[in-house]
Amino acid sequence: METIVQRLERLYKTDILTQDDKRWLAEYLKGDISELYLIALDGFSKDVLEKKLTLTDQASNQILQNIHQRIIKPAEQEHPTRRLWVKMAIAASLATVFCTAYLFRKQLDNWIDPVKYQETVALNGEIKLISLSDGTTICLNSGSRLNYPDKFKQNTREVTLTGEAFFKVAHNSAKPFIIHSGKIITTVLGTSFNVKAYTEDKAIKVTVVTGKVGILKTKVKQPAVLLTPNMQLVYSKTDETLVAKKIDDALSVISWQQGKLQYHNTPLSDVLADVQRKYNVTIKADKNLLNCTLYADFNNMQLQKVLKLIEALINAHFKKEGGIYTLKGKGCN
Repeated sequence: METIVQRLERLYKTDILTQDDKRWLAEYLKGDISELYLIALDGFSKDVLEKKLTLTDQASNQILQNIHQRIIKPAEQEHPTRRLWVKMAIAASLATVFCTAYLFRKQLDNWIDPVKYQETVALNGEIKLISLSDGTTICLNSGSRLNYPDKFKQNTREVTLTGEAFFKVAHNSAKPFIIHSGKIITTVLGTSFNVKAYTEDKAIKVTVVTGKVGILKTKVKQPAVLLTPNMQLVYSKTDETLVAKKIDDALSVISWQQGKLQYHNTPLSDVLADVQRKYNVTIKADKNLLNCTLYADFNNMQLQKVLKLIEALINAHFKKEGGIYTLKGKGCN
């Protein structure tokens, strides 16, 4: 019958754990793990560090070896200074072993309960609700996707967004929540805010409803831009600038969750992009119209009514051919 040490060594050397092995390891990790220290002392930990954990501090094993050599070397005379050195060496050895055991314990935990990554996609015409393991809720807008782990086991909670989503982040001061969206990184501890980061858009927008949000550009060392409620940050993809500003009403920005499209001096190009995603249609427009700006509220309207209002607002007309709507007109004054 295997001893605990033998079983730990055997399980480490296999890439596939049976359900019985997983249950046994889970129970073992709840109690006294002194056998792990023994394994580390026997050299088993060196293989764990070098082959499994890939730590950068590769010299630690050599330091430990040197310490052990000093401990076991016979001394002709016992001097106070030497006794102190031995005590320090033993303490250093134990510290290394305990750290090794701790890292190995974390590795075992990853084997037993590995993190799995998921992706949720909201197609054009859809809105999806997502609940994360930490209690955070996310409303994913049409034409968007979110990549996230099924559990947060690291010191941060990180997700990746393409498209638009409204986040209500569960507060956890020990684990910042980080959203990667294109070339900006949004970091919060617990707040509610909207991120609009469609690939085809010319800008990425972050709008804060409650709490505080910090935003950084990726691969650029500079202080984070801090946003508070009713503030919006716009990242221009053209010149890679970050501009923060106060807005009248952040709630209007997130009204898409209720099926509303609200615009205040918004370029027609942005309006048409939203309409295409919401109604799952293809719309083209003459270039001379794209810079027209609109003030409009399309509150849960049918597509045809939305199109007629756009025609009236910019003095243009839609023509449908083969399932594609084309907007034509003289342009804006």
